[in-house]
Amino acid sequence: MLKYFKYGFLRVISAIVAAVMLLAAGAAAGEAYDVKEPDKCLLNFSILSDVHIEGNNFARYQVFSHALQDVRRNKSGNDAVVFLGDNTMNGQFVENMLFHGAVSELLPDETVLPALGNHDVGNGEGDYMKLQNRWYDFTAAFFGRKLDCPYYYEVIDGYYFIVLGMQAQKVHEMYISGTQYEWLEDVLEKAAESGKPAFVFKHFPSDDVTDADGKYTDRLIDMLAAYNREHDLFSFVGHTHMPLHLSWSFHTDDGFPETYLPRLTELGGENDNEPIDRTGVGLEVEVYENEVVLRGRDFYRGAWEIDDWEDEENVLCERTYTLKSR
Repeated sequence: MLKYFKYGFLRVISAIVAAVMLLAAGAAAGEAYDVKEPDKCLLNFSILSDVHIEGNNFARYQVFSHALQDVRRNKSGNDAVVFLGDNTMNGQFVENMLFHGAVSELLPDETVLPALGNHDVGNGEGDYMKLQNRWYDFTAAFFGRKLDCPYYYEVIDGYYFIVLGMQAQKVHEMYISGTQYEWLEDVLEKAAESGKPAFVFKHFPSDDVTDADGKYTDRLIDMLAAYNREHDLFSFVGHTHMPLHLSWSFHTDDGFPETYLPRLTELGGENDNEPIDRTGVGLEVEVYENEVVLRGRDFYRGAWEIDDWEDEENVLCERTYTLKSR
């Protein structure tokens, strides 16, 4: 009973704080948009990464709130909204209030899947377990996910959404325990039976994973690549802040598609408090009978992201993958 009271308190006070901040943030630019082929789209979801909500930086909150407003403008709706970690800058209570409160106010009916990032648990400093438990409390209070470990999965319309979690206080790499690997193997077996593409989300890239001794390991890469040889698997990661217009952001070098997402709240100017050209960028993922389409979206300005590194004009940051399990 005490825990439910705590969850209720978190929701109420966060909603009040978020409502005040949202009023100050104002309305976002842009108009309603849609998937490429509404009549044929089987699944559609948005991915945002590295929000880095910071208690003393209103510009980050403004970019974030405008991005959420754009997410909900999708005419076909969203089957899920995924956050790839580093949702807060330091895991502070007020930062969690602002992040979760904004999501609750602007996307109240969405299925939200958050991943845990290094900044959410102090970025190498502070009480790791205290900050992790704080993340559990907010995840339970706002998204209905009562977790006791940082990894979980959800089946949405028959598609497996698998969220992997860091299990140690790391800054530049992700420790995955043997228990999590066993869990993942079991979940992938279930996903294979569905005959549908599986989606894996985590904060760190697959080549930044360590074992219990702190040594880098290819165990996760080998597991995901083996699965993708016969089935369809798509991995999405944050942490690097890599812009979508760079070729490495969409890559298959490890035997499966892994997409690096940029920091949603890229700022510049004096005191790092002004939105810059590449701020507000995330992904829209659309699933069709024979293919999966990844579309870069400037959620801050309400427009599809342009790859201005190409020689041709108006080339979109976009990739299409043909499915094996069609």
